[in-house]
Amino acid sequence: MGDIVIEDVEIPVDNGKINLIGSIYYTKETPVKAPWVITLAGLGYSRNGKFVRSFSEKFANANYYVLSYDYRGHGDTAKQTGKNWYKFITEMYSDIHDAITWVLETQKERLLDEKIALFGRSIGGAIILTHGFIDKRAKKLIALVTRYDYASYTALKFSDEKIKKVSPKYFLEKDPSNNDRILIAHCKDDERIPFHNLQLIKEKLDLSEKNVIAYETGGHSFRGNRENIFNEAIRFLERD
Repeated sequence: MGDIVIEDVEIPVDNGKINLIGSIYYTKETPVKAPWVITLAGLGYSRNGKFVRSFSEKFANANYYVLSYDYRGHGDTAKQTGKNWYKFITEMYSDIHDAITWVLETQKERLLDEKIALFGRSIGGAIILTHGFIDKRAKKLIALVTRYDYASYTALKFSDEKIKKVSPKYFLEKDPSNNDRILIAHCKDDERIPFHNLQLIKEKLDLSEKNVIAYETGGHSFRGNRENIFNEAIRFLERD
């Protein structure tokens, strides 16, 4: 494992009115050109949260460039937007398009064959299976413990209009290419997002069994399974 190098960056969104504060991870052994992974946090967590940071370091040590960034209302980006993330919930989802554009336009000297993958947990997975799904520039999608329909979210009442803008239910479609592009995983004892969401997403996408990973335990944060899910993610990213 090489020494991790971290570059802090700013990603302009909303026609440059806001900059998402982010970090790029790599090591001194990372090839000049390599695939990229964008890691997406869960709701309420920043790019420096333990889950995102640890996986960002793991991917960097596997010779990927890794971008993580703070959503609107989160982390260092909240210094510009304030901490009311609900006000920006739909933009939090659509900002992934600008993040992908930013990599393609400003990091092309380090990007191998436009290979960009998305990796995220919880609401990060929902961003992946909504706006990430419709953005074909994202070549691989890895979504963990993801909610299928935010009408089932009980901690806060989403409006019907917002539910349709943030729920994978309204974005996902069956396509033969899904099995080459999408990997999903969930833990049966997840108390935040019930396990049956995995089956709903699987059926909506018509995914094969090899693209669906289920753990008996691990909860919402994959306790005890993080090394395994990382290895599964690497195998999937390297799958032709």
